[in-house]
Amino acid sequence: MKKIFRNRIKPLVIMQLLCLIPILILCLFIFKDGNVNFFYNGIFQLIFAAFWLLTGIENIMMKKRGYSFMSVALCIIFIYLATQSFQLANIK
Repeated sequence: MKKIFRNRIKPLVIMQLLCLIPILILCLFIFKDGNVNFFYNGIFQLIFAAFWLLTGIENIMMKKRGYSFMSVALCIIFIYLATQSFQLANIK
C-alpha cells in the first residue's frame, strides 16, 4: 500500500481508487454477454475520463508537465467517446 501513496498526493490517489471500483463493476455489465450496451459503455468512459482528469490534476500539482498534458488529452478523448456512445444508445 505504501507504493501506491509514495510521492503522490494522497486525496487524489484515494479519489482515483474510488473511481476504479465503479469501473470494475461496469466491466461486469459491459462484457457480460455478446451484446453491446452503449449506455453502460458511455458511463464507463465518463468514469475513466474522471480518472484521467484526476491523474492530470495530480501531475500538474507535482509539476510533471508531459504527463499532465497526456492525461488531460486522454480525458478529453474519453469524454468524446462517451458522448458518441450515448448517441448510439439513443439510436436503438
